[in-house]
Amino acid sequence: MTENQADTSRPNGAPFSNKNGQSSNTANSDVAAQLAAVQSQLAAAMAQRPSVYAANPVTLVAVSKRQPDAKIDAALAAGQRVFGENRVQEATSRWAARRSQYADLTLHLIGPLQTNKVAEAVALFDVIEVVDREKLARALGVSNHVGTRIHIF
Repeated sequence: MTENQADTSRPNGAPFSNKNGQSSNTANSDVAAQLAAVQSQLAAAMAQRPSVYAANPVTLVAVSKRQPDAKIDAALAAGQRVFGENRVQEATSRWAARRSQYADLTLHLIGPLQTNKVAEAVALFDVIEVVDREKLARALGVSNHVGTRIHIF
């Protein structure tokens, strides 16, 4: 590898590839292009909305469930920092290490939450989008007062 080439290998030395056998450079450029296209469509839609909503921010939440790590890494490399997951356990294994790499990362829990996983969810997620039971709301309220502040919808 010359000094102008990017390191496209995993820590174990194996190159990144997706399920179609594409190298990570191809996957990175594909994800970056798709992300740019979505951001362009979002900007166009925002430009057409009524002025009464113009001051309200719009955030693109990239849903990362079932996506391979290479695609998530490509989206992060392309600048995407807001991601949604629907399972606490899978999100913990996927995002815990990335939190230390990306201080500006924002994680949304976009699926239902079981009350027995509230503490784990509050520790990982910045936003919990689905509160569908009073018991869950109470459990989140208690966890939120313990010291971690999250947005709950």
